[in-house]
Amino acid sequence: MPTENEVFRKIKEISTRAFNPRPLVNTSELAQELGMTKEKLMPWLTDLKDSRLVNFNDTKALAIRLTLLGSVVKRDK
Repeated sequence: MPTENEVFRKIKEISTRAFNPRPLVNTSELAQELGMTKEKLMPWLTDLKDSRLVNFNDTKALAIRLTLLGSVVKRDK
């Protein structure tokens, strides 16, 4: 099972694939790449949102976006 930092790094990795600097990342795509269900992913996404590294508007979190802070922060280990 991935850690919160691995989830964050995967979001950054997916974000770099697009031409837009902070694109929307589909949470089902993220869950599929991490090999877990979206329900198991939600606690980490909520923690990342509370840390102001990502942003999503609804409770279902269909898509998330890196914040300005999240686009420059590096979280290792």
